Amino acid sequence: MEDMQAIILNRSNRKFWYIRYTVFFKNQESKTIEESTKVLKTEKTQKFMEQKYLPVWLARKKEEMQLSAKKSENFGYYCSIFLSNYKQNYDYQNAEYRANRILLQFGHVNIKKITKLDIKLWLNSLTHSQTGADLSKNSKLKYLRILHGIFEVAADDGVVKNFTYEIKLDAKKDRNTDAIKPFEKNEVLRLLSASRDQQKYGDLLHYYLGIAINQGMSPAEILALQLRDIDFVNQTISIQRNITKGKVKETKTKYRDRVIPIFDATLPYFEELVRQAYSKKSLWLFSNLDGSHLADIKDIRGDRLIVKNGKAIKNNTKWYKLLSDLGIEYRDLKNCRHTFAVSAIESKAFTMQEIANILGHSDLQMLIKHYAKYVENKAINADRKINLFGDTLGDTFKKVDFS
Repeated sequence: MEDMQAIILNRSNRKFWYIRYTVFFKNQESKTIEESTKVLKTEKTQKFMEQKYLPVWLARKKEEMQLSAKKSENFGYYCSIFLSNYKQNYDYQNAEYRANRILLQFGHVNIKKITKLDIKLWLNSLTHSQTGADLSKNSKLKYLRILHGIFEVAADDGVVKNFTYEIKLDAKKDRNTDAIKPFEKNEVLRLLSASRDQQKYGDLLHYYLGIAINQGMSPAEILALQLRDIDFVNQTISIQRNITKGKVKETKTKYRDRVIPIFDATLPYFEELVRQAYSKKSLWLFSNLDGSHLADIKDIRGDRLIVKNGKAIKNNTKWYKLLSDLGIEYRDLKNCRHTFAVSAIESKAFTMQEIANILGHSDLQMLIKHYAKYVENKAINADRKINLFGDTLGDTFKKVDFS
């Protein structure tokens, strides 16, 4: 704002005095607004309004607009607008999580003072909030896309140029954690045993782990299980929907829409969840106290990030607390599904196609792509005594002595 001018208006058909004021901006644009003073004409004369009221009002209005202008240059102000516009997006929860981490760094900074170097240095320093491991380049790009959106809002307001598209990240560093990191058998047994403590880890984490580790289902599929999906007679589960970010949806592909066996190890978990569902008068195996379905896996897992006094602290709720209490290296909850897959492969109790079908993979290539390191070089362990077709050439050729 460059300047402001105002006059008192006497609207003959109105009982209050009015003010018309014009705001002049540095870009030579202007904006005229008219508003009521809420001062009755019967109480104050026009002379009083012009000589006494107007100068005070004008000074106060200029101060308010200057404060508003300063506030509008705050990074956090534009971040809040970005999130409010983003709310209908299916990925809002992840966007909000990343935006909160960005706010910890830039929340109270004037957006005009943030440089490309500031953002690049911060992005390159990003680490996993639980493990402290360096984030992959792909993960950092997700944060950069949030910054694109926030700076775009500020650019629309004429405050800054959106330079974030010019930022190039450094090459990815080697990560010290694998995307797929299954739990060892002794870790599985400890997790299942300790998670029984509902006071520490919540009412549902134990049942979730029992199903995820023994059945290989995804978090979204487990949350969406209903009573009608469980067939105790044939000992099967019908998987036909998922729940993410509060929305119940159909499975992603026709391959994820499947019927899988309930394994003996999982039966007790399903029996107890069905009993609880009946007691809550709920359709859902995993539900709130009122019987409604859970909104997201974080209702079982806990939040990924905790902020106190403007600082991020290591999360220590539910799943994160369980790992910490047991001294087990942190990994994402999805590794329960990976644990089933790897254990199934190494058990040799299933064919690869059976495992792919249980997991809902479209083909064996997808299974091998995900778990290649657990499948490759397994041929060296094959039984040398296997003869698939019989000794059909045994009588035709003489055996050769290689000694």
